[in-house]
Amino acid sequence: VSHELRTPLTAINGWGETLLGDTSNDPVQLRRGVGISLKESRRLTNRVEELLQFSRMQDGRFTLEVEPVDIQAEFEDAVFTYKELFAQDGIEVRYDDGGLEEFPIIEGDPERLKQVFCNLLDNAAKHGGSGGQIDAAIGVGPETVVLTIRDYGPGIPDAELPYIKQKFYKGSSKARGSGIGLAVCEEIVSRHNGELIISNAEDEAGGCVVEVRLPTGT
Repeated sequence: VSHELRTPLTAINGWGETLLGDTSNDPVQLRRGVGISLKESRRLTNRVEELLQFSRMQDGRFTLEVEPVDIQAEFEDAVFTYKELFAQDGIEVRYDDGGLEEFPIIEGDPERLKQVFCNLLDNAAKHGGSGGQIDAAIGVGPETVVLTIRDYGPGIPDAELPYIKQKFYKGSSKARGSGIGLAVCEEIVSRHNGELIISNAEDEAGGCVVEVRLPTGT
């Protein structure tokens, strides 16, 4: 955990000192330094939020603020926020709303659900960004809303799939991460009486597919 917090702080401090001491006023250097600092700041914010949620889960303070939720709006907000961020790294985010104009309003905690979507999108870029593309889709099934995020990276070794939602499990991945993000997502989704399903794509393009299934209550 300390490593996960220290790494982005080191990058932010390093670039802050570099830009402060740069007398050339090079706009390219300035833009690069600010961009990296913002990216690492976002990474740090996500790690701190994960730790806070995990702490609440451990000591029983993890609760939901349930209200009617426009799930399409929450999902699209996360998707289009990350779309711009990922474009800077050469990753294209494609979004499919299934052609539906209206989605059922569900009962849930909008902040917690948005956290799930952001975490899963971040994971897709971190572990599958080498594929250069992430697909995000929303659809309606029997009494459920189904939200899907797919990357085109190397996928997850089949032997590791049963364990990836366990706390602190990172498997063979060399990507940075605390190993608690998916455990927090699983907790949030299960408390909404939903399912978090993670699998490898079955077609030749490969990659990882994550589905969030939430009940509509209808």
